[in-house]
Amino acid sequence: MSTSSIDFGQGRTWGGVSQQEYQRMARDPRHPLAYRIHFAALGWADRQGHASFGPGKLAALLGKEGMPLSDQSTNNALARARQLALVSPRSGAACLLLPYHLFQKRKGAPVPCRLHLDR
Repeated sequence: MSTSSIDFGQGRTWGGVSQQEYQRMARDPRHPLAYRIHFAALGWADRQGHASFGPGKLAALLGKEGMPLSDQSTNNALARARQLALVSPRSGAACLLLPYHLFQKRKGAPVPCRLHLDR
């Protein structure tokens, strides 16, 4: 894993995204929940691809009309996002994880998360 530049491998092209726009899309209830989880992962990812959320924060983000998503619905949406490889299989409600081959960021310090104690 390179820390000085973005490198997805020889011959693999890449482009930048607006994390603010992905945060906006993550809140938009018109999108399917699995994709909203992916959008949240992209929108809040730190330098190492971790998007940490406090207790109940992901469910609140995914809810609509001011009502948080139930734990069961949140877990079902996470399972579907993992199944579709939209987030790492190691992702949970406390931290959505994007694999290095999918997301890299040059700025910002990693923040320890409650789910992934190995970083």
